[in-house]
Amino acid sequence: MNEKTKSLVRHILTALGTLVGVIGLEHITGLITYVLENLDSVWEAILTIVGFGTAIFGFIKDAERHEKRDAANE
Repeated sequence: MNEKTKSLVRHILTALGTLVGVIGLEHITGLITYVLENLDSVWEAILTIVGFGTAIFGFIKDAERHEKRDAANE
C-alpha cells in the first residue's frame, strides 16, 4: 500500500470514527483507533488471510483433477 492510499484510508477511518463517536457508539471507536495506529499490520494481516483463502480455494476448486491426471497416466 503506497503512502497516498494509506493517507486516504487514515482520513476515511478518522471520519468514520468521528461519525461513530457523534452517533454515540463509543465502543466501536476503540477498534477504529486500533486500526489507525496499526494500519500496516492490519493491512498485512488482511493480505495474509486473503492469500490463504485464495490458496485453499484454488486447491479444492477442482477436486477431480487428481483423478483426471491419474487416468491420463494409465
